[in-house]
Amino acid sequence: MKSVTISKRPFLAFLTALTTLTGCGGFHDLEEVSQSDLQSEAIWPDKSISAQNCPIVEKGFVDAKALPAIKGKWGCGSKAPFSISSLGGRYPVAFNRNATTNCVMTSQLYRYFSEVVQPMARDKLGQPVVEIRVAASYSCRPRNNKRGAKLSEHGRANAIDISAFILKDGTVLTVEDDWSRRNSKGKFLRGINRQACRYFTTVIGPGGDKYHQNHIHLDHGLHGRAGTWRVCQ
Repeated sequence: MKSVTISKRPFLAFLTALTTLTGCGGFHDLEEVSQSDLQSEAIWPDKSISAQNCPIVEKGFVDAKALPAIKGKWGCGSKAPFSISSLGGRYPVAFNRNATTNCVMTSQLYRYFSEVVQPMARDKLGQPVVEIRVAASYSCRPRNNKRGAKLSEHGRANAIDISAFILKDGTVLTVEDDWSRRNSKGKFLRGINRQACRYFTTVIGPGGDKYHQNHIHLDHGLHGRAGTWRVCQ
C-alpha cells in the first residue's frame, strides 16, 4: 500500500490518490471516489495548541479531563495528555471508555467528527453517530506490537483506534464486519476513512494491512522531513 500526500497541485494529488485507492483491496467502489474528495487541502491543527494551551478543551467542545504528564520508558509519554469521554457539538459522540490522547488528537477528532463523520452518517445512514468503541488510545508499545519496531504513536498519546460506530437508533457498525459490505454501512466506513486523511497524518483501516482488519487507526505522527506527508490506507 502506497502513501498519499495531500498536494497543493490538485490534479497531481488526484492522480496519485486515485492510483493508490484503486490498488487497495479495501476500496472497491470507484464511484465513491470523487475528485473534490481527493484534492481537498489538509486541515492542520490550530497553531495556538501547546502543552499549556488546548482551546478545544478550554472552550468545552469536548468532555475531557487534563491528566498529569506521562513519563514512560523507551520514549513513551506525553507532556499534557487528556482523558476524553465524549465529543460535543450539535451531535455529541460518547466514548464507550475514556481515551487518553494529546491536545492535537483531541482537537482533530472533534473537527473530524463535526465536519465529516456526522454529516456523512446523516447523508448515508439517515441518522447521526452517538457513540464509538475505542479499541486503543495511549499505550507504551512498538508499532503493531512487533518487537523491535519503532515506537507507536499510541506511545505518545498521539493516536486512537476505533472499532465500531453506534447510531442513534442503536444500530452498531463494526469495522471488522461492515467495512467490505457494498451497502450504506460499508460505504460510510470507507468514506469516513478516506476523508480522515485531511485531519490526520496517518489513517489505516482494513484496506491497509493485516494489523488493522478490525479497526480504523488515526494518528498525527510526523512523516517526511517537513512532517506534511500523509499515510492513507
